[in-house]
Amino acid sequence: MSPPFGAIVVLYDRNGRDMAKCEEIRKKFNECSVGRLLGIEVLEVREGIARGRMLVRKEHLNVFGGIHGGILFAFADHVGGACGNSMDYKALLVESTARFKKSAREGQTIYAEARLVHSRKKVDTIDITVTNGNGEALAVLKMTSFIVEDAAETS
Repeated sequence: MSPPFGAIVVLYDRNGRDMAKCEEIRKKFNECSVGRLLGIEVLEVREGIARGRMLVRKEHLNVFGGIHGGILFAFADHVGGACGNSMDYKALLVESTARFKKSAREGQTIYAEARLVHSRKKVDTIDITVTNGNGEALAVLKMTSFIVEDAAETS
């Protein structure tokens, strides 16, 4: 059954988060100049979760022909940022650790999944896994973000 004419429909995820706000965050991260420069596409944003993909291009490669660690880190950071900002506050990265496990080559599509695993007072912890098309882990990152403002304070 369709909603009545003129009704405003707001979709919520299972935690009660307005999905339109998550879609707004996804679009914002897809319009980011750094993300566009690297070819990153944020595919999904939900409360505490974000997923993205990137096609490895020639300009992403290191001198040995594999994806440069800095590019891999930037990809994870971008998707992790979408995850961290999917909550009702603004969060900025303050520390990160990365474990690089495997490389990717030109023409391969890589994927990132970021999950908020801990949130307390002013600090978030996000785990990000970057995989290849076969689901093999290329990198595992842990990012700590500082919560700088409440969304309610800025509206």
